Amino acid sequence: MTVQEMHYELKLKLNKIDTQDYSNLLVPEVDWYLNEAQTVFIKQRYGVTNIKREGFEETQKRIDDLKTLVVKEDPATPTATTIPTTVVSTTSDVGTYRADLSALAYDYMFLVRITCQGTKTSCQSGTKKLWGIQVQHDDLDTVLYDPFYKPSFEWEEVPLVFGDNPDDPTSDRQGAIYLYSDGTFSVDSVFVEYLRHPLRISYADGVVNSLGVPIGYNYADGTPAAAVQNCELPQHTHKEVVDLAVAIVSGDIDHPMYQLKAIKTSMNE
Repeated sequence: MTVQEMHYELKLKLNKIDTQDYSNLLVPEVDWYLNEAQTVFIKQRYGVTNIKREGFEETQKRIDDLKTLVVKEDPATPTATTIPTTVVSTTSDVGTYRADLSALAYDYMFLVRITCQGTKTSCQSGTKKLWGIQVQHDDLDTVLYDPFYKPSFEWEEVPLVFGDNPDDPTSDRQGAIYLYSDGTFSVDSVFVEYLRHPLRISYADGVVNSLGVPIGYNYADGTPAAAVQNCELPQHTHKEVVDLAVAIVSGDIDHPMYQLKAIKTSMNE
């Protein structure tokens, strides 16, 4: 569906037939609701807050729902997935490295897969691929010093956690990945496959002056909305996004058919 079709279908499903009871939604408002629905849709399909309790890649439907947002390695854009690390601190038994998610070419949203590149200069020296093992913060003391779980160049395992990046100059606070070595090797770079934030759905060309000429609109932060930006999710999800947007609008305006519209959003899963 094009963004124009999504606008038309949202108003069609929201209005009572031939009454136009809810025809006064403005173009920027419809865009806002479509984007809110798109974000909710992604979160529901990545996690298990959906009627089927199925997360991303648990079924083919869930894979197909979000496949267009998965960022894979692209030789033409190395920064799409590869992040160089900076040294936070090093001792004889622990080295801490930070990979800033803001360095990625696309806006990071959710993790899919992570690996690293490490280098050892002492015995068994060389560079090799290492597997990132995500742990909880309160388990770090155990993981870093337990002989069976601690970082290992030989076993190709690097514990990691997610946290804030105090040096991030951007306003969206992408955060960072913190990785740990046992002090005998360095973690040089991180390779991340992830779900990116989709571009904002926008139909700014639908805002026209008295002569019918498109004049567009700006977001609250002053950024101009794209003249036309279709939904980047796969085609089969567009009606689901619209149904979800209709349910959100219905709840906000206390629509008498809210319960029915909310139920319909679960029928398309």
